[in-house]
Amino acid sequence: MKTTLRQLGERGLIALLKRQLPRGRDVRIGIGDDCAAVQIGRGAGDRLLLLKTDAVVEGVHFDQRATPFQIGWKAMARPLSDFAAMAGRPRWALVTATLREEMPVRFVREVYRGLAAAAGKFGVTIVGGETVRTPDRFWLSVALAGEVEPQAMKLRSAARPNDAIYVTGALGGSIAGKHLKFTPRIAEAQWLAKQGCVGAMIDISDGLARDLGHICRESGISAVVWKSAVPIALAAGRSLQRALHDGEDFELLFTVPSERSKKLERAWRKKFPRLRLSLLGFTTCGEGIRLLDHRGRMRPLDEDGYDHFQPRHA
Repeated sequence: MKTTLRQLGERGLIALLKRQLPRGRDVRIGIGDDCAAVQIGRGAGDRLLLLKTDAVVEGVHFDQRATPFQIGWKAMARPLSDFAAMAGRPRWALVTATLREEMPVRFVREVYRGLAAAAGKFGVTIVGGETVRTPDRFWLSVALAGEVEPQAMKLRSAARPNDAIYVTGALGGSIAGKHLKFTPRIAEAQWLAKQGCVGAMIDISDGLARDLGHICRESGISAVVWKSAVPIALAAGRSLQRALHDGEDFELLFTVPSERSKKLERAWRKKFPRLRLSLLGFTTCGEGIRLLDHRGRMRPLDEDGYDHFQPRHA
């Protein structure tokens, strides 16, 4: 019997392709992190080229309630958020747009206005791309290139036991509107990299539990999350489950050695007084994630989140 993508899941497919595809000696970070990083200079300290591509598809990432400007903004902001996760500096973008021939020109211009607005906010130049006719769904793909200093680059694999776990902002309920107008945490990530204490980092696109699971697996550790510490967005109501498992929050999730955590918190409040920073819990030896309540009861936390090939149904 043939294995389907639904059975394999997105994580399984990525692991399969990672084993199958060749990797050149100039590749520092390949498949499996937020961006790829390749060596283009000869010196060990030369900046690395960061590469990322992402797509938004009609009926999957947006529907008819989204304005064309919002569609363009989101298409550019998604790979920008991946650059934030690795503390990179985005520079250039290529945009591929698949368009139906009956689309109004005004609609397409508004989409590109959204793309340009998100790009311009972070110093990115759209240098080209492709337009192609489609008889079916409209979608956009953005390929983003930029740079990062090797010592500043953040990976999912750099957490260690007894690290503190932090998240920016509030989580859950992004479908109510945030997913179309979020601001990638580029400035915050680059500031964090300069503090010299951040270990692993990822942006929350598939849900807190699922993305924390990525850090745990890549770093070979376990995590404990305090139930009362999870910051729940107003749009999620009072639902802890939504804060844990909803996707497209695009906040930063990162670890810091426990002995450096208080100093970082003080510096954060001074630098970003309007953006919440929450201490979620701590890392430890072992596997998986556990949720700890105020009575000291602990239970395994399901890493359920968004998977393109295993969609959740209400």
